Order: sequence, then C-alpha cells, then structure tokens
Amino acid sequence: MKTGFVFREAFRGLGRNITMTIALVITTAISLALLATGILVTNMSQGTKEIYLDRVEVMVQLNEDISAKDKDCSSDACREVMDKIEGADGIQSVTYRSREASWERFVEIFQHTDPQLVKETSPDALPAAIHVRLEDPLNTEALDPVRDLPQVSAVVDQVDDLRGAVDNLDSVRNATFLIAAIQAVAAIFLIANMVQIAAFNRRHEMSIMRMVGASRWYTQAPFVIEAAVAAILGAILAAAGLFLGKAVVLDKALAGLYQSRLIAPITNGQIWEVVPIVVIVGIIFAAVTAQVTLRAYVRK
Repeated sequence: MKTGFVFREAFRGLGRNITMTIALVITTAISLALLATGILVTNMSQGTKEIYLDRVEVMVQLNEDISAKDKDCSSDACREVMDKIEGADGIQSVTYRSREASWERFVEIFQHTDPQLVKETSPDALPAAIHVRLEDPLNTEALDPVRDLPQVSAVVDQVDDLRGAVDNLDSVRNATFLIAAIQAVAAIFLIANMVQIAAFNRRHEMSIMRMVGASRWYTQAPFVIEAAVAAILGAILAAAGLFLGKAVVLDKALAGLYQSRLIAPITNGQIWEVVPIVVIVGIIFAAVTAQVTLRAYVRK
C-alpha cells in the first residue's frame, strides 16, 4: 500500500470540507479540554485533601469550670479526659490549651486576616480544649469514649469541613466530565457527517479502486486518517487552551488560595502529564468513530 497516496488523500479531504473540519477541531478541542480539566480537578481534590489531612485535628472543648480554673489540665476532670484520649488507639499527639492559650492562638491566626473579629471576641468566649491529631484523620472512633463525658462541652471535628470542600471539588469534576461527554457526542456526529460527505464525494473513485483490486482498508484509510488528524489538531488546541487558561485565569484568580495553602495548585507539570492522555484519547476516539461510520455507510 502506498502510504503517500493515503496521507495525500487524507489532507486533501480536510481541505475539501474546511468548514466542517474547523467545526470538528473546535468541538474536539472543547471536549478534550473538558476531559483534561476533569482529570486536573481530580488531582486538585486529592492534593487539597492531603494538605488538610496533614494539619487537621480534632478539638475536644471542655466545660466552663475547667476553662476558668485549670491552667495545665491538672484537675481530675481534665485528667480523666486526657487519660482516655492518650490511652486510645490511633492517637498521634495530644495537646492541652488553656483558655488563655486558646485566646493567644486565636489572635495569632486572625489578627492579620480578620482584626475586627479579634476585636469583637472576648477572651472568655474561648474554652480550654484538648487538641488531638489522629493517625487517620478520617477515623475519629478513638474519641468516642470522651464524647459523652459531662466535662466535655463539644468535640469539633475539622474533617467535616474538609469533606465539604472536597465534595465541592468533586461536584465541579463531575459536572466537567458530564459536559465533556455531551461535547463528545457532538464530536461523534461531526466526525460521522464529515466521513459520510467525504465518502460520498469520492464514491466513484473508491469504486474504481475496489474494482482494480484495492483492499477495503486502502480505500477507507484516508477517511480514518482525516478524522485522526482533525482530532490531533483539536488536542493541540485543547492543550494550548489549558496552559493559557491556567496562566491568564486560574493562577490569578486562585493566587491567594494557593499562597494560603487552602487548595492545592494546578501546575504546568500536571498539565504536561495530562496532554499525552488527551492526544491518545482524541486519536483513538476519532479513528474508531470514523471506522465504525465507514463500516455502516460504505457497504462495498
């Protein structure tokens, strides 16, 4: 088989249906860019989870009597809670903070970000608390023995906030994959229409080639390559859009969150890792769609 003829016919076909080729490239680019975005958001969600799990802790807040009188957890009531926590499995570290220490920590965290909140909050409003780091932050069963003790006013689990943030990122990811699937359906119809029109325009040429002994693959290969080339162009456009969107929109919009380590950043390295996947998926998607269309449309 003369490969030069096959590729020449494929590129000639792209030029004949230039408007449909452009529409296919753009639709494929959007679909693949959304697919890549979904993968990147998945990575961001996992990275964000790791950031928070590395510093998340459970705060066992103690009642007013301990908060007002106990500076170093020396009272029997406080020691009871501390001993139960330290004796449980899965505990990484335990730290007691008196009311005064809790206030100092509160001021340290919020004096620059929300000075008005610090001004409006009384030092007596913060309880003494035992801060617990767990070996598995998602499993808080080790604290069940202290939850119902009378001297424990509340058990504040920061993991709940983490789950909410991760759930929001997962929702964005799912929506992105859904839109990508819808765009993929549109790309399927465009590829099918492009192949049908190209095959119809070259039906007499294909018939003659088959009559002189050309194989089915030889006559159909240009259409498959035509669709694959359009997909490659779409993948390149999608990759360029990802890098441009990151630099112009994402990095500027999320710069503060990145610096505060509230969410994990999307890096150029992560995009480079996704680009080959996008290119391969685009080529296989387009080639398979074109081949199936030819099998259904071209009977001889």
